[in-house]
Amino acid sequence: MSQIHAELNDNELIICCDRARMTENDRQVIDIRTLQYGKKYSSYVKLRSQKDADKIILFQEMEIEPLDGMEISLDGASLLQQEMTTDVNAENEERASETEEELLIEHKVLFVYTDKKKVYYGYMQAANFYKLIVKYTYKVLSINLKNGYLSLKILSYLQNPCNQIQIESTRFYIDEKNNVESDIKVYPEKIGKKKVLADWNYQHIRYPLADLLTDETQLNNMLLMMVTINGIDVDFRIGKKEKNIPSKRMYYAPYKSTFFKDFAIHLRRTDRGNFAIVKRPMEAIEYRIWFKFIESRPVSWLFYHLGKICSKLRRKNIDLFYEKFAEKAEEGTFDLFQMAQKERKSRCYYVISPESSDYVKIKNAKGVVPKYSLKYYWLLYNVNNYISTEAPAHLNILRSNNKYFRLSTCEHPFIFLQHGITYLKCQGSSSTFVLNKEGEPAYMVVGSQKELDACTDMLKLPEERFLNTGLPIFSKIQYMHINDSSPDKVVIMLTWKSYEEHIQEFSNSEYYQNVMSIYHMLEQYMAAENIIIVPHPKMASLCENTPLKHNMWEGSISEVLQYAKLLITDYSSVCYNSFYQGGGVIFFQPDLMRYQAEAGELIPADDEYIGHRVFTLDELEKVIEKAITGGKIKLESVRNKEFEKRYCTINEYHDGKNIERIAMKLKELNII
Repeated sequence: MSQIHAELNDNELIICCDRARMTENDRQVIDIRTLQYGKKYSSYVKLRSQKDADKIILFQEMEIEPLDGMEISLDGASLLQQEMTTDVNAENEERASETEEELLIEHKVLFVYTDKKKVYYGYMQAANFYKLIVKYTYKVLSINLKNGYLSLKILSYLQNPCNQIQIESTRFYIDEKNNVESDIKVYPEKIGKKKVLADWNYQHIRYPLADLLTDETQLNNMLLMMVTINGIDVDFRIGKKEKNIPSKRMYYAPYKSTFFKDFAIHLRRTDRGNFAIVKRPMEAIEYRIWFKFIESRPVSWLFYHLGKICSKLRRKNIDLFYEKFAEKAEEGTFDLFQMAQKERKSRCYYVISPESSDYVKIKNAKGVVPKYSLKYYWLLYNVNNYISTEAPAHLNILRSNNKYFRLSTCEHPFIFLQHGITYLKCQGSSSTFVLNKEGEPAYMVVGSQKELDACTDMLKLPEERFLNTGLPIFSKIQYMHINDSSPDKVVIMLTWKSYEEHIQEFSNSEYYQNVMSIYHMLEQYMAAENIIIVPHPKMASLCENTPLKHNMWEGSISEVLQYAKLLITDYSSVCYNSFYQGGGVIFFQPDLMRYQAEAGELIPADDEYIGHRVFTLDELEKVIEKAITGGKIKLESVRNKEFEKRYCTINEYHDGKNIERIAMKLKELNII
């Protein structure tokens, strides 16, 4: 009788079906170094006996070194979700963030297994392998945020056809601190709806919201059913799709929302329909009576539907211009807004907070609208186009509970002007600007053909959506004004990483320790007053209670870069803004592996960086030692002809006429 077996011989995986009459199709040899991580392959060796069905033939933990030139993918299998949903394996974009430590202990396995028909093999994380065999089938009956609880009513069961796999426990899971046991029945095969009901495969999970509020950190986590299989935690996502949704972007509008003990909490969905719970501290404006009234669900509903009616009746489009948090007018958007007004083909408005320092400068200009005013809300729901350097979500409170505002932002075109060149950080599946995400742009401004190509690949958008005109910010800053005679100022500007979002002790964070190490190093070569630290906005308040406060920059980033003769950063696109003005750049990337595991591969190749790239403090000091002598920065040491050549391929425009080119393109597209 035939029998399937597999063995590993050095780098060769051998899959065999032992028979008395062997053919060439009964034996397959695979070089495991050619396997793409995260991918399942179908073997041409046939399953000839059902006694070998639903078995794990080979399961071996190991680290495989790929052949040179082989591309490594972290993608898992795709998610299949029907009325009774089977969560097979979500792709990387919905994976929980992994720290470097988690990656190091990740169970990577080489496997061979069978189902009822075929033989499969591959190399992936053990948890993802188990998802290929164990299926979680469910139907969400209801989900609510009421009376201080997250309430989930669900029909569900687990399907485990393999007796080599043991399901040890099941938990409803938000994060490591917030989870609760949930009893789910297990069957060897798929069962019908009648048996689901007959066996009462019903769970009502009530999780107290107070348990989510144990700290001030924000929360944006998937709702999971965590299943422990053979000692490994395997997460299955919980969601609910709609049959006739116009766009997947609309899933990002809050599904349910509430305010609870000074926190705003809502449930949203991903573009796959899977639920995530969002928690953030309430902002000061949310306590005001006017805000509570105007953003209440009935009033928002009325404005939203009136806006839909009015948009069909009026002749001219309404274009809303704004910048980061609708609090600024420094990145060229206001200049573009004024150009658009002169065309008179659309009704143009610029939204800005009256509490902003820039508001005083522009408040008397025609079309300027104070944020949170009555006119602001009317325009919010009557808009035809959003035009900005930031995503539409910046028009209101980030992660707003307002369902109808969020729906409106997903229903109208967004012209993304960018505030920085996208040619450093990966803007992949987790980016808000990728296809089908909340901030997906109808058009996006870029600064070169090279940037256009990179964005097309990353954001999954067609080339026609990109406007190669140069970014507006480069029409607002002076080209090559920094030189050897400029003041010797060093700016330290490290980026914030999402894996540090839940910091308990700021002084123990890599962010703080790296900034402090760089600062103390620079002190040996120049006066402390010439060292400027620009904290990330999310870290600014934390830095104020540290020795860094005396060197912290409190103005705009655009302003400080005017003084940056030398910029030390890690992954920030401001490097291009600084270089444009004549400064030198050093890239300090000690956490490269961890960062790329979290955010994706960096865009530039090794020979595309516009400055020295270092990975340790010792390497950084060697560069600084050559670059700074007697408190003076030698530009030729950090800025050479090769770096300048590379820069010009990434940012092609240096004539200061980017805004004019953008206006011309938008005019051609009948947007302004």
